[in-house]
Amino acid sequence: MSGAPHEWLRWQPVWDAYFILVGAASLAGVLLTGGADPARQAGGAGLLVVLVAAHLLLGRRLIRSGRGTRRALLYQLGVVLVFAAAVGLAPGSAFMLFALCAPAFMTAGPVAGALVVVTLNLVWLGTTAAAETLPGSGSLLGVAGVTVAALSIVLGVWASQIIRQSTERAVLIQKLEATRAELGRLSYEAGRAAEREQFADAIHDTLAQGLSSTIMLLQATGSALASDTERARRYLELAEATTRDNLADARALITTRPLPEATSASLVDALRREVDRLRDVHGINASLRVDGAPDPADTALNVDLLRLAQEALSNVRKHADARHVEVVLSADADCVRLEVRDDGRGFAADATPPGHGLPLMRRRLRQAGGALQVDSTPGEGTFVRIQVPA
Repeated sequence: MSGAPHEWLRWQPVWDAYFILVGAASLAGVLLTGGADPARQAGGAGLLVVLVAAHLLLGRRLIRSGRGTRRALLYQLGVVLVFAAAVGLAPGSAFMLFALCAPAFMTAGPVAGALVVVTLNLVWLGTTAAAETLPGSGSLLGVAGVTVAALSIVLGVWASQIIRQSTERAVLIQKLEATRAELGRLSYEAGRAAEREQFADAIHDTLAQGLSSTIMLLQATGSALASDTERARRYLELAEATTRDNLADARALITTRPLPEATSASLVDALRREVDRLRDVHGINASLRVDGAPDPADTALNVDLLRLAQEALSNVRKHADARHVEVVLSADADCVRLEVRDDGRGFAADATPPGHGLPLMRRRLRQAGGALQVDSTPGEGTFVRIQVPA
């Protein structure tokens, strides 16, 4: 009964079978005992049937869902009255007492159940003592009655405590299950939010950047068509190459494969391509200087630095109106530094340009354990330093 919440309810069919068995034995005792008035025997037997039927129809439901209620107390009062009447008509009905004590505690609770059990025993003692004729039998019945009543109360209180503990445990487990379900829901929502953020960052780093470059290349092509067809052709070739790269990025995102540049072993080569594109397509005098040798085997670090460089150069192209840009990549035993310096229009330190770029750079650096430094003054250009652990 103490194994799990509501475990004791699994034994209710056993209690019901026991109740029916004791009722049948009591009924047989009443009907088969001779010497009594047949009418009184029939009346006692009928009341025993009423007790069994009441238990099966109402008592067992009160045990499950009506313990300690007013309805349960009224039910037990009815049980006492019917039992007293049955014993008064046929003393052999007293055997039914063995089936009535446990349900009294299961329906009425420990205190009211104890009163019901004492009352049932007093009814049995009074009726049996009145019918007893042997000398000295009254004292024996008294001892027996007290013993039965005491044992019934002890067992009943113990059973009530087990039921109370099981009920409290059931409530606690329900709360824990509800909490676990809520945590699962919150974890699921957090996972979805993180996944959306990850895809937003990937789209910004790849498709958005590529489409922006393609648009600018096509605009430059339109401007160069009338005066320099060779330059216009070069712009179209670059636009085609950029679009193909974008298509490869899109396919990689769809199939959750690593992005194409993530398989590159050389961060320096990737940065050089970005600098060349800035110079050839947008006419900005861009240069790359490398001090030291970043570890080419650290693919995740290389991809992070490439993305950060692309974002910094994109900001230069979109907002700086710069003529010169210098990119410096340096490394030592402890960290890798990426610096981007331009001579563009700059901006006030307390007025960060709107957009997704700088927040994305800061978020990416937090994940990589790095730091971002942005120094800018209106009219004097911008300096960006990115530092990550090696």
